[in-house]
Amino acid sequence: MTAIRVLRACIVLTLIAMSSVAAAQSADLQKQLESAYPLTKATADSTDIVTAGAVLVLEKDNLQMCPVNLPIPTPNYYKNGSINQGGVVGFLNKLGNASMGGGADGTKTRTFVAGEKFWVTKIQVQNDGVTFQLLTDPFQDVRYHGSLKVPFPKGQTPSSDQLLATVEQVIKTDGGSGTSEPEQQQAAADAPAPAAAPADTKTIALGQTKDQVVQSFGQPTKVVQLGKKEIDYYTDMKVTFTNNKVTNVE
Repeated sequence: MTAIRVLRACIVLTLIAMSSVAAAQSADLQKQLESAYPLTKATADSTDIVTAGAVLVLEKDNLQMCPVNLPIPTPNYYKNGSINQGGVVGFLNKLGNASMGGGADGTKTRTFVAGEKFWVTKIQVQNDGVTFQLLTDPFQDVRYHGSLKVPFPKGQTPSSDQLLATVEQVIKTDGGSGTSEPEQQQAAADAPAPAAAPADTKTIALGQTKDQVVQSFGQPTKVVQLGKKEIDYYTDMKVTFTNNKVTNVE
């Protein structure tokens, strides 16, 4: 009996150790993913952005999302180089939205293609894969949400480098600003027009030579020579030179 108890204790300790290692691996993956794809904080009803995170660019076609007024985000799966909606799972998702107050709109989705942009609001590392919760900017006043799951290879948890390489096949962070394209367009429209550059200020000072004055104000309309003095007339001023130096301005 003692040997059996010892064996049971060893098994329990082994399982606890394995669970701890798995939890540590998941936490590490979670941290690295959130570092690579900074999260966006949305309002409780997902109708607006509170704090913007990374803008994601879709690398593959056929990502589907439903309007945020439908409670269950459209599920998507990335496997074998393409995105799908999980067949029966996707169908049940639409039925669930329809039965939870969505009515005919419960089956409404929008299909996103490579090059379109959106936000990530949550990342969940699970035993069999990692799931990204996605949110868009408004399209004709409607925001959309969905999930994208990248499954792990069967029976193993990939390293962080392997997982990030796989995720980058389907979504990447935008190398530009931290706003998605619709918000960039709105920001550009709302931005004040740049102030006009100030015109060059023309100045005249006592002691300047005639050449310096002409360089700033051009040729005078009239010149009067009075011995060592010269009076140059402009449309709005009169400049007196003595020995080729400005001695008076009126």
